[in-house]
Amino acid sequence: MAITLTRTVQRIETYPAVPAEEGETTYPTLMVVYNDVFDDPDDEQLPVTATKVSHFSQGDDVSGEDQLVQDIASAIWS
Repeated sequence: MAITLTRTVQRIETYPAVPAEEGETTYPTLMVVYNDVFDDPDDEQLPVTATKVSHFSQGDDVSGEDQLVQDIASAIWS
């Protein structure tokens, strides 16, 4: 049997725009923490859970991310 990967969002944190020098514009950012669970029912050492952290700023492509991440990004960057 093959190893399967199940990715779930553990948490999403938003950070406010950082004050910029005059004339510069900054935007809020996102930090997304995912839990990746690798499993194979025929392997007694699995499942194994790994944590992945991703950071996003306005202009980053979040189209491949979880729908919740896309929704929050759209809300804070519009």
